Amino acid sequence: MIAEYFLSLDPLALLRAMPGTAAQGIIWGIMALGVYITYRILDFPDLTVDGSLATGAATAVMLIQGGMSPALSLVFAGMAAGMVTGLLHTGLGIPGILASILTQVSLYSVNLGIMGKSNQGISLTQQGLVASSRYVTGDDRVFFFLKLILGCLILVAIVYWFFGTEMG
Repeated sequence: MIAEYFLSLDPLALLRAMPGTAAQGIIWGIMALGVYITYRILDFPDLTVDGSLATGAATAVMLIQGGMSPALSLVFAGMAAGMVTGLLHTGLGIPGILASILTQVSLYSVNLGIMGKSNQGISLTQQGLVASSRYVTGDDRVFFFLKLILGCLILVAIVYWFFGTEMG
């Protein structure tokens, strides 16, 4: 019975799922790098990243629907959320962990305000979306994900270099 189950599995289905799994792992890895930087290097327990991840997505969806570039739309929300946490901590003297929790919880309401309703979508027919693999053919798929991995490695190298400088 167990042998029949394992024989019925399709190993190619696992291989077909790998690009999406790798892309999602890279995204979560970059978020984990941000958490590591705040906890270990800056010694500031910052939980803002949990709320700002969804805020970045909400902002990106609305800006992409408005015609903005997907890459540019991802930058603004995270910086604004971090600034709010910093202002709560430095300006009002709230402890770092509490300031970040306040920001994180308030961002869930801010997300609803940004989107106007509980869910917004992006049409897969929009060209140029990184998240849409509809336009990545079988021949381009490996090159597409290699570019993604290379971009993440460049980001890690820049962060590593920056923390080696005096300002870092």
